[in-house]
Amino acid sequence: MVPAAEPVASGQGYTISHVDGHRPESWDDFAGDIHLTLIGNGQHLDITGEVARTADSVRFYQKDLALPDRDIRVWTITAAGDSTFLAEPLAAF
Repeated sequence: MVPAAEPVASGQGYTISHVDGHRPESWDDFAGDIHLTLIGNGQHLDITGEVARTADSVRFYQKDLALPDRDIRVWTITAAGDSTFLAEPLAAF
């Protein structure tokens, strides 16, 4: 049995503390297949997935490690200044 993804707070930003084991410094850190460490809402999340850029956003498609072709959730990544980046679960209605 595959464990369910840990629940996250909708509408809340999580600070991205690490990208592939190092602190993010620029948008160049967010490309291709990456591993993110997120901190927020009393949680510490380690998630893996792939980045897709559009004209107006950066999206992270969190993957299921047991089924790599399956997306668990989509995150929007934004810059908060001073090399601080946030990830927020994207709500699709």
